[in-house]
This record gives sequence, C-alpha cells and structure tokens, in this order.
Amino acid sequence: MENPKHYLAGVGAFVIWGFFSVPLRALKAFSAGEILYFRILFSVLFLSIILFSFRKASLKKDWAYFRSMSGSKKWKVLGLTLAGGLLLTINWLVFIYTVNYVNVKTASFSYLICPVMTAALGYVIIKEKLEPLQWIAVGLCALSCALIGMSSFQELGYSVVTALSFALYLISQRKNQEFDRLFVLGVQMLFALLVLSFGINHLVGHVPASGLFYEIIILIAIGFTIIPLFLNLFALQQVNSATIGILMYINPMLNFVLAFTLFDEQVDLTQLLGYVIIFIGLFLFNYQNIRKLQGKWVGVKRTTSH
Repeated sequence: MENPKHYLAGVGAFVIWGFFSVPLRALKAFSAGEILYFRILFSVLFLSIILFSFRKASLKKDWAYFRSMSGSKKWKVLGLTLAGGLLLTINWLVFIYTVNYVNVKTASFSYLICPVMTAALGYVIIKEKLEPLQWIAVGLCALSCALIGMSSFQELGYSVVTALSFALYLISQRKNQEFDRLFVLGVQMLFALLVLSFGINHLVGHVPASGLFYEIIILIAIGFTIIPLFLNLFALQQVNSATIGILMYINPMLNFVLAFTLFDEQVDLTQLLGYVIIFIGLFLFNYQNIRKLQGKWVGVKRTTSH
C-alpha cells in the first residue's frame, strides 16, 4: 500500500476491537451498567492525562477557535458533541449487555449492518448520495434483518439498537469535524460520566471489590478504547475513508469467528440464510471501493516489479 504504516494502524485498530468480546465476557459476573460506568470513568482519567500531557497546543487552539465562534455556532457544536456522547454511551451499554447476556453473534451482526444503516440514514438526514448497487445492498440488509427477526426478535432488537445508535453517532459527528477528535471524545466521555453519575445507584448495585475487575476495566479503557482509537486516528491521516470502510468489517468478522469457536454459539437455518444475504449485500455495498483497492494493489505490484 502507499501508506503501509497508516494502513497497518487501521488494520490493527479493527483487529483489537474484533477481540473486545473476550475481556467483556471475563466480566460477565458484573452488570452491564457497572462495566460501562467504570470503563468510561477510567477512559476519562487516561484521556485527561494524554490530552493535558501531550496535546496542550491542540487544546489551546481548539479552545481559542471555539471562543471565536458566533453564539449560534457554539450551541450547534456543543449540541452535536454532547448528543454524540449520549449516543456513544447508549451504544456501549447495549453492546456490553448484548455480548454478555444475549450472544456475541448478535453483537457482531450489529456492526455488519451498521455501515449500511449509516449510509441509508445519511441519505435521509444529510442527503448523501447512494449508488444503485448500494440501494440494492440496503434492501438486502433489510431482508437479512427480517430473517434474523423471524428467528429471534429479541436478537434483532439488540442488533438494531446497537447499530442505530452508532450510525446516528457517526452521522452527527460528520457535522462536527472542526476540532481535534481526541479532544471531542474526551468531552463526550466526561459528559457521559456526569450523566451516568446521576443514575449511579441504578447502574452500579455496589462498588466492585474485585481487583481482577479493575485490572480488566483498565485493560478495556487503555487496550480496547484509547489505543485502537489512536491507531484509527493515525490511519485516517493518510488512508481514505473508503479503505477504512472496508477495514472496519475486520471487527465483526473476528467476532463471528469467536462466537462460533471460543464461545460455542449456534445458528439455525433461518439465521444462516440471513447472514449469507447480509454478506452478499456488504459485497455489493462496497463493490466500488473493492475495485479501487484492487487497482491500488495492481499499481503497487507493478511499481515494485520495476
């Protein structure tokens, strides 16, 4: 590839996220609310250290730019940022619950349909264009969801809520691209922590006393939140969004493998048909991007051979 370090960083981020179900399952004895609250708490702590230690210049620049905005634009930016924090919190909570108390294959399916759902919502909300093949993929995605719903309406419900919350998060943040992404995430996590703290009695039945709980939570905060985020941000500096859009499927694919190997989950024939249809839909949805990537590989091989 033209930017191997950035490309490998993107691959690394999605490979890491593909194994996220493993540490989550290790915390199955704890509630989803407890896992979420302490994941966000430790993420805020470590992000604060990173931001104030290594990104002071960027923080000062962003703060100066925010203060220079008009009142209406300030409210718009603030609204998009805080709404993103709420959507991300909902997404994380439902995903954690799905992995630990429903099954891993349902959580995986969420992130298979998410890019297609994001594109469809992008067309409706921000008038983004879709190609004919992509519309066919949207239809196949809907058919796949219908088949999964016939087999288990509960599983479909969790998949849709997880995918919808993240799709809306992505769309909202496309209109909020003027600031350092790590700073924006830090603000979103801090806001989420404040909101969750008001309902802490409902989320956290008791403060976990297990040292292993906090070891795994710290691993999740650093190894499965901050590090892959850094890798993803680094990749986005040089790797185009089309390539990232394809790489992101590494995550649910690995989750599927874990679901059927490590966690011994099963699918019935209706679900299997639904999964086959969604994979066909994903191929059609990404067909143009796949062709572009293929062209890049051919060009790189020719250059290397000479």
